[in-house]
Amino acid sequence: MRSLARFRPQLVLVALGLVLGCSDAGTPMSPKPAPTPDPSLIGAVQGLLGVTTKIVTTLVDNLLVCTLQPVEQNSAVIGPNGGNISFGQNSLVIPRGALRANTLITAKSVLGYHVRAEFSPTGLQFAVPATVTLSYAQCTVPKGAVQVVYMPTDTTITEAEPSVDYRTQRWVSASIKHFSSYAVAY
Repeated sequence: MRSLARFRPQLVLVALGLVLGCSDAGTPMSPKPAPTPDPSLIGAVQGLLGVTTKIVTTLVDNLLVCTLQPVEQNSAVIGPNGGNISFGQNSLVIPRGALRANTLITAKSVLGYHVRAEFSPTGLQFAVPATVTLSYAQCTVPKGAVQVVYMPTDTTITEAEPSVDYRTQRWVSASIKHFSSYAVAY
């Protein structure tokens, strides 16, 4: 008994802590209720997401369907004087003044059932727009004009580039200001 008397002040403090820790909802120890969402913000966010999803889905669904397109690749060092690269039936023309320094440019068509081209170095910006020309000779041709679209990922289209559809030749040209991946859509 004598040994328990020695710990009595500590036992009293532990018991007091347990009693205070189990207090009512008005104390700082209780969890706070979740805030109520503002309905006007929810509607705005859902509206934006719906519009974005619709645009991206519509454009991705509108990529031209083709026979299996092979990988065609070519590279060249192009500098301030400009230059051309052909890769399969496709081409890239970089005009004089578009680049400030000599740059190794790679153009590659992507294996798949769409006309798609990837360019590197990714993210390269042009001082003067370059022109990409993509052939859709092996594709199902829609009734309307086709265009070149920018695809930063395999499933996302973020830009429709200013394009000229040469229907009789079955190729489309577009002005581009930067590198990454482009495809043909309608």
